[in-house]
Amino acid sequence: MKKKVLYLSLLLTITFAGTSMAATRPALNMMPDTPHKKIQRPTTAMTNDQAKDLLNLMRAQKTDADKITVLKAGVKDKGITVDELIPLLNQFNTDNAKLDCAEYAYPYTVNYKAYARLQDLFASERNKDILDDYVRKYK
Repeated sequence: MKKKVLYLSLLLTITFAGTSMAATRPALNMMPDTPHKKIQRPTTAMTNDQAKDLLNLMRAQKTDADKITVLKAGVKDKGITVDELIPLLNQFNTDNAKLDCAEYAYPYTVNYKAYARLQDLFASERNKDILDDYVRKYK
């Protein structure tokens, strides 16, 4: 019980630390319908300490579903770099979980032009293509 409370408090700290960027970025379910609309991205990434805390919190989770929840809560309302995202995505056991989170994190990525570096994380060529199509659509 104490462990869960600690994880929850850490997650809340990560989620609500710093300034909120919610007003400067669209929610995932409000992504543009056409590739002509630009995503308004954050200008700064989370701190190294925030990224390390998020990674440690993900490592404490047993299932990919729990890790997805933690990653999405930790990235929401913050910026992230591709370098910070790579170790987070490497925590997943399946390509589908990696793909889900890679797509989710794209609007929050400050150096999105380096997103192609994530291709090497996927075992499936199909998932590499899906991510590439997603990035092309929302550039």
